[in-house]
Amino acid sequence: MIGYTEVIQTMAAMIIFSMILISANSMIQRNTTMQIDGELEQEVISLGQEIIEEARSKSFDEQTQGDMPPSIIPGGFTPTSEFPTNEDQESRERAMFVAFEDYHNWSEIITTPHGDFNISVEVYYVDETNFEQVEAQTTFKKIDVTVTSEFLRGGNEPKIYKLEFIRNYYAE
Repeated sequence: MIGYTEVIQTMAAMIIFSMILISANSMIQRNTTMQIDGELEQEVISLGQEIIEEARSKSFDEQTQGDMPPSIIPGGFTPTSEFPTNEDQESRERAMFVAFEDYHNWSEIITTPHGDFNISVEVYYVDETNFEQVEAQTTFKKIDVTVTSEFLRGGNEPKIYKLEFIRNYYAE
């Protein structure tokens, strides 16, 4: 009888040890996933911020590039209807952009060591009081940079990261 007790105790110890290993493995896997997600999110923010900083370095408007600003502000700024369209996408290179609104409707897939990131940009005028999109020219423009990656998911759907910046003509 004594032999059976030792076998049962050994089997119970093996079961407990297996449960501890499964729990530890699950915790290690969860921590690794969180670490990878954190690195990918840092990459997303870095790429989005790079586009925003680059756009900020350009002229506020195509019309403000020269020595003389437009005679009517904001009426002399580029109308929204003249911002680049999706059809212009193929003929535009980011290196050739000279004004803030040149980034409107621009998109690209950027490949990094962390994978491919889809970046799309929208630029529009915003109201001076509540910063909501308007069609009329104002002294405020907003840039929305949207970044997605197939590796960053919220359930079954890819997560969408949106970075925003509001620029004021007078704050240059």
